[in-house]
Amino acid sequence: MQAYKEWILKTIEDTWNLFQHKFTALWDEHRNGAGEAYLPAIYNNPEVQLLVQKKYMTDLFHDSLGFGAAKMIRRIVGVAHVEDFESIADAAKRATCEKRALDLAKTILKERRKFEGIAEIVSAIRKHES
Repeated sequence: MQAYKEWILKTIEDTWNLFQHKFTALWDEHRNGAGEAYLPAIYNNPEVQLLVQKKYMTDLFHDSLGFGAAKMIRRIVGVAHVEDFESIADAAKRATCEKRALDLAKTILKERRKFEGIAEIVSAIRKHES
């Protein structure tokens, strides 16, 4: 079970890191198409562009955390339940697992702007497990 959890956490971290790398590489590659998203002056100033790109990626990261946390809450509390939880026959144990997941989702939703990177999220998940 521990190996499966570690695989999921590594996959989450690797997926975000790959997305961020490819997204920013595409951004850099296409910045000569100035004026598409930002004023040309931003694209022509590497320092300003780096700051804008960093802010954009940080905002996207925080929005993604918020969406993911809200989705977790909706799936646990809503009609379309989580099969992994539903498969736990012991109602008390299932309730404990659901409460822990809800607590984690609430923490991520409320404090998402405090997280600066995916490694911090993975660390928070590991701490929440213990």
